[in-house]
Amino acid sequence: MREIKLYFSKEKNLEDYGFIFFILGIFFLPSTLVIGILLLLPAFIIASLSGNKSFFKDYWNLPFLIFGSLILISAISQNYLLTNKYSAIWDTKLSLIGLANWIPFIWVFWASQPYLNTNSKRRSFSLILVAGTFPVLITGFGQYFLNWTGPFQALNGLIIWYQRPIENPGGLSGLFSSQNYAASWLNFVWPFCIALFIEKGNNFFKKTATLSFLISTGLAAFLTFSRNAWLGLFTSMPIVLGKKGFKFFLPLITTILILFFLFSPIFEGELQNSLRNLLPGKILLEFSNEGYEGLDATRMEIYKSALEIIKENPFFGIGAGSFTEIFFLNTNFWKGHSHNLLFELSISYGIPATIIFFMSTLNLLYFSSKKIFSGKMKIDFPYIDRAFWTALFFFLISQLADVQYFDGKISLITWILMAGLKNIILDKNYRFSV
Repeated sequence: MREIKLYFSKEKNLEDYGFIFFILGIFFLPSTLVIGILLLLPAFIIASLSGNKSFFKDYWNLPFLIFGSLILISAISQNYLLTNKYSAIWDTKLSLIGLANWIPFIWVFWASQPYLNTNSKRRSFSLILVAGTFPVLITGFGQYFLNWTGPFQALNGLIIWYQRPIENPGGLSGLFSSQNYAASWLNFVWPFCIALFIEKGNNFFKKTATLSFLISTGLAAFLTFSRNAWLGLFTSMPIVLGKKGFKFFLPLITTILILFFLFSPIFEGELQNSLRNLLPGKILLEFSNEGYEGLDATRMEIYKSALEIIKENPFFGIGAGSFTEIFFLNTNFWKGHSHNLLFELSISYGIPATIIFFMSTLNLLYFSSKKIFSGKMKIDFPYIDRAFWTALFFFLISQLADVQYFDGKISLITWILMAGLKNIILDKNYRFSV
């Protein structure tokens, strides 16, 4: 925390105030989106007005600018130029409203970069992100073990937290609207907990604190009973730790083999049934056929329907939020989204915009991975940058099977992590052997 204390104690210029607003915004973001935005907004404005590189001169912004232009054109076309056969069941203005999930974040991507342009700043961000998750952990454990449902107040009523009772089957959701959103947030934080715990030179108090967050975050992610969360818990460790993480592949492989034995029809019999009865019911439901009984539509049926909708207007899309109404019209079943971010974006604004967004984020991951995993580091906290890459990589992979992006907290942190990777690509503290 030494770097953060320096910003508060030294004589400050405008950029220093921007950094203070930034870290305070990150701290409050998991607890309350409104306060987080109110603090992040002046930080982004300061970055835009101060020494940040001109938006239009930064070539990394160009593909996102094209993406933003395409979805804007699509939304305008859907509202004023094209005939939409679903206008009786769906409001075309939702496409214009849906632009708020994308276009402002192109600015966030650019404006947050000055606060992540050194490894030291990225470490400060990591510390604050983990510390700010403390209320999520406390309320989540209280919800799960003590049946806390709130409402709870903080700062004389400025912050009010509501929590839903856990239904059966269900899992820990804490301050988020569902267990899957909580799982996504905890998957963001988990790699940073690993990175901070294995830092060299930590004293006993810091090691104890980081170990506590590591265990608590891992337990909370597990208790969401989200398969994405469980996969993230296993796969993040070897990615963040690199060669040190090879020993974690053994329990991962062992777990996969055990699950295969327990739930594969190849091994059906008395022994399999006896072992399955030892598992808690919620875990059993996540992997067994019983967990899918009574579903109104399978994931593959949802994907098939999404592809059929995309075919109707592949260039401009049908419109944001239209999948829910069209799927209900065709099947009489309600689904909030298409369970795949690329499908959802294609339905909303068309395939061209989706391809540009996908390729842009893929480039960030690819070029930053060359620095992080191939370069020799001359930096103090090398595992922090691995955590940035791991958190974003796993989140984007998870969005191919479900969609949590449209939660404001999650979309904000996604684009901020993207900004961190862009800074890593340009970081001169990495070198390559000849």
